[in-house]
Amino acid sequence: MTFSVQPDSPRVFAHGIEHPDLFLWDAWSYEQDDLLHLYCLAVERVLNNGRKLQPHERNDVPFHVRHFCSSDGGESWQDLGVFQEPRPALRSFDARTVWSSSITMLPDQRKLVAYTGLAEQGTDQPFIQSMATALSPDGMQVDADSIQLISSPVTDWEEITAAGYYIAERSKLGHRDGEDGRPILAWRDPYVVEVEGDLHMFWCAKADRTTPALGHAKLNAEFKIDTLYPPTRLPDGTNFTQFELPKVYYDDTNKQFYLIGATCNRLYEGQSDAEVDKQIRMYVADSVRGPWRPHSPHGSSLGLGAKQMFGMTVLRANFTTGELLCIAPYTEAAEKPLTFSAPFTIKINPEAIDG
Repeated sequence: MTFSVQPDSPRVFAHGIEHPDLFLWDAWSYEQDDLLHLYCLAVERVLNNGRKLQPHERNDVPFHVRHFCSSDGGESWQDLGVFQEPRPALRSFDARTVWSSSITMLPDQRKLVAYTGLAEQGTDQPFIQSMATALSPDGMQVDADSIQLISSPVTDWEEITAAGYYIAERSKLGHRDGEDGRPILAWRDPYVVEVEGDLHMFWCAKADRTTPALGHAKLNAEFKIDTLYPPTRLPDGTNFTQFELPKVYYDDTNKQFYLIGATCNRLYEGQSDAEVDKQIRMYVADSVRGPWRPHSPHGSSLGLGAKQMFGMTVLRANFTTGELLCIAPYTEAAEKPLTFSAPFTIKINPEAIDG
């Protein structure tokens, strides 16, 4: 399959983003000077040979990261084009494609990008995931000279497994059939948040072959891993097999941390999506290290799975009023798959959460 990256569209998208040329999914964002910046994964709907790409085929072609902005609180969005692409010419850890990431504004106004790069080792191992950091001076594109690999399951296998994480043996890493018959490798989706002057990174990981986990590390001044913490298990982790796209937000008003992630109960690669339950969940903790507990006495799910949403981001958090302005892409099973919803508000009540 071949592809070409579409230029930015002159169209202004209202009430969500249904891009005529692109499938869009997975979201991360930041706000600066009342301007919302939204980033997501994107792939062309039509290949170079004229064939229409089906949503379930998107892993077969390279992705790019798309950038949108909004000056009216997410009611409308402008397409700012490509933010980041894979680097096949370098035969690097991100030669095959790029997967989800985060973008964090630093005190000097530069943006710290943490992202997943994919390489492949033959046709049977196309999902070898590594995590990297990079800088962007203005959020418009990545400074290529600043890209640095910070964690690879290939080169750092001993350190990762010694810390308590589960990844397959080196010869099977990134196998298209999954890890030992389960879902594919989980060492991806890094999200960086600043907490009291320290940069903490969270990501999708596994505690053992069947148990999803939250990865956690503290970064140093060079944006590399300084402390690799053991995997964090979720209190209801037996209800799902993958915990993806984690994002952590700090409520300075109530001195609490909120963890939002997307989960599914996929048992093996190739399983029909019709058999897979997808949810967006939220947890709360009094410390950046947890322990995490469901955000509600009724459980962690936000109920957005029924609306066929996945990979949500919080565009704007107002913890004083207890309101989170959010946006999420729709799943493959939705009426308009791999497009974005209109913004919506989630109400949180910290006093209702049992400590």
